[in-house]
Order: sequence, then structure tokens, then C-alpha cells
Amino acid sequence: MLATAIDRVTAEGLHLDFANLELEDLIRAAGVPRSTVFRIWPDRGAFIGDLVRALFAADPGFQAGFDGETLALLEQTIAGSATGADAQTEREAALRAVIHRTAAHNIVAVEESLTWRTYRSLTVALTSGDAVPGGDGIRALLGELEARYIERMAAVYVQLNAALGLRMRQGLTEEDLAVAVMAVIDGMSDHRRIDPAGVDRPRIVALGPEGSAEWHLAGVAVYGVYTAFTESAPR
Repeated sequence: MLATAIDRVTAEGLHLDFANLELEDLIRAAGVPRSTVFRIWPDRGAFIGDLVRALFAADPGFQAGFDGETLALLEQTIAGSATGADAQTEREAALRAVIHRTAAHNIVAVEESLTWRTYRSLTVALTSGDAVPGGDGIRALLGELEARYIERMAAVYVQLNAALGLRMRQGLTEEDLAVAVMAVIDGMSDHRRIDPAGVDRPRIVALGPEGSAEWHLAGVAVYGVYTAFTESAPR
């Protein structure tokens, strides 16, 4: 049942009212005993809860906090900055480099992720009315999954800050930074679906002494958030 539902969500997306995930239809498609299905999942809300868990558990990007390529770019920058970020100007340049390299890639990877599309569909569905099956349960599940994702992102930011000689400003944490960056990427991705050219058009901007360069709009936004949330750590 779960494999059949995942195939359907992969092909069709998750409809706003979960209309493409009727249990009777999935039972026929999966060719499994009806009595067994309803013994495991007494209603559609329970099934959808397990389906969402399965989708997120199978996504390596969710497990790591970032998709694989973005994480590799981050790790390369962290490794390359570990010995050469003694001066504040070098650390600031390294931060710009990592955001410049990862933001544009990450916004595309997020938008193409089945897990992200499922998450966005569920959050929209929860605000659409009382017809959503398992509303309270799905809301609690999304909160749990989001908390785990933010925890993974925050762990990466701890590493990045240590490598670049940064610390969180007083009153803020890496978890706060993760929430803010995620909000930027999610919001930018939503707008990109409506106006991809407007979002993806390169901006020629100088964010440091190295001069002007082509930046993705998401990169400029993330850099602004990151610099507002962090400061140089004393040596």
C-alpha cells in the first residue's frame, strides 16, 4: 500500500484534499487484502500519516538537512576554510563563497524534491478547511518532521560557523538561523514557481571587497540573513 501510494504521489503529486489517495482505490491498485489494510490503518488519516513518514524517511536530503550536492559543497568549503580563515576579511569572503555556491543550487534541489512538494501540499491542505483527513495528526507529524530537519540544518551551521570563525549573536541560536534560512528558501521557491525568470535572473552585486559578481536572488537573501544572525568570534 505504501509503495503504491508513493508511486502515485511521485507521478501525480499530493492533491490538496488527498483525493488521489483513497484507500479503496489504493487497495485495488496494490492487490492486497482489504481486511488487512483496515486492521493496520483504520482510516485514511492514519494511512496518510504513515505515508508521509515513509516519504520523509526515504529522502536522503531530509536525513542530512540538505540534499547531497549542497552538503558536499558545504563540506568542501568548510574543509578549505579550516586553515585559511584567520583574518576576518578571509572569513567573510569564505562565507560569501559558500552561500554563492550553494544557494542557487539548493533552491532548485528543494523545488524538485518530492518530500518538499509533499510538505508544501500538506501545509496548504491544513489551512484549507476541515475536510483534510487526519488534520490534527498531520499537523503534529509535520511539526515533528520539521523539528528534526531544523536540528540537522543547525548542526551543519555549527560546523560552518566554527570553520569560519563565527558565532551566533547574543539571543540567537543555530536553530533560529535554520528556521530563517528555511523560510527564505521556501518563500523564494514558492515565488519561483510563479515567476521563475524573475527569481533566477542573475543579479550583479558587490557584497564584499572582491567586487561585483553574479548572484542568485536567494543567495543575496540568505547572505543577508546569515550576516544578521552571526558575528565574528573572538580569537
